[in-house]
Amino acid sequence: MMSENNVGVGAQVFVRDASATDPSLWPTEPSGFVVAQAGSGVQGVWGRANGGRVWSIEFDEPQINANGDGPFSSALVHERFLQLAPPVEFSDEDAPGQ
Repeated sequence: MMSENNVGVGAQVFVRDASATDPSLWPTEPSGFVVAQAGSGVQGVWGRANGGRVWSIEFDEPQINANGDGPFSSALVHERFLQLAPPVEFSDEDAPGQ
């Protein structure tokens, strides 16, 4: 399942601030993988309408959140804080199995 910004299960992402006035709970902008969809971003609202989606992210390394809690190996993160990692491009020489 993919959201409008192409985030979906299996995507590699960075957790970033949505804007200067909407900071993420993860100040080091960690990277990780989407492992599951976790529901709606607004209590009582399901689907894409209004609240957006929340995704379960497995971090590449354990993280401390902005409150100083942790370390956490995973977290539920609203899609507005997720940015897809750029695709990895291989040359013929770098391709796996070569």
